[in-house]
Amino acid sequence: MKNFYSIVLAVLFFALGAAVNGQKQRNEFTGVATEGNLLKSTTVYDLIRLKIENQYIYDATVIYYYDSFTDGLGREDSHKMFNSSEKIPEIFTRINNEAMAINGFAALNGRSYISVPVSVRNRVYDECTISATLEDFTDEYDVVLEDKELGQYTNLRSSVYSYTPSALGIEDERFVLHLSRSARVITSVVEGFENEEPVLVTSDFGQVNVRIDENLLAAPGPQASIDVYSLSGRMVTSRKAASGFNQIELAGGQLYIVNVNVGNHRTTKKVAVR
Repeated sequence: MKNFYSIVLAVLFFALGAAVNGQKQRNEFTGVATEGNLLKSTTVYDLIRLKIENQYIYDATVIYYYDSFTDGLGREDSHKMFNSSEKIPEIFTRINNEAMAINGFAALNGRSYISVPVSVRNRVYDECTISATLEDFTDEYDVVLEDKELGQYTNLRSSVYSYTPSALGIEDERFVLHLSRSARVITSVVEGFENEEPVLVTSDFGQVNVRIDENLLAAPGPQASIDVYSLSGRMVTSRKAASGFNQIELAGGQLYIVNVNVGNHRTTKKVAVR
């Protein structure tokens, strides 16, 4: 009977262990943790929690933005404590060459595009899934994970990304998190377009929208064109443009470079198409 209870306890321990965080970490200055905010605070951060998991267990890292933070190493940052178990997949970011479990950045402040390299460590060839918890992150930005090795883009607001390691150890160059200000925010500005930039580029589901101020094309002579490129530099499409709205349908779940040329006026923007 004693052996029976020992076996039951061992099974329960394994089952619970499979559902817990591989390395729980907390920043003492902000109270932010990789598994959740363990301290109550009235401070509101724009916070992304990335999770990587395999059949055994999961690990997590935090990327967050606030007015008093800096992009360099500060009190809001916590170094990564690596796990001893080879079965645990690990995810983290870097400040220079230092691995971070919790990484604070200066406030977003309406920037149109931000990218954050994401590192992983795998020591077994098991399939891993990367997902994002975004309940504490502004809805003004699309959050897209790029797998540079396979050329895949995943909108982490609506999907998760699964991959199998191609090599064991730390991979610093494979993944990038792209934050692009979404069309949901920009569209609300278009109504007052006369007070905004003469060329406005936004993205939406399966399309890019380009708004050109009619004053740019009012004089005879200037011609407008829209060129769309992949991140590798391949031209996806090119077409003439007219004043007002121009809509271009594109494959979703990818990032594009959009060049708009109107006479001597040129606008270039990187956008994420959902």
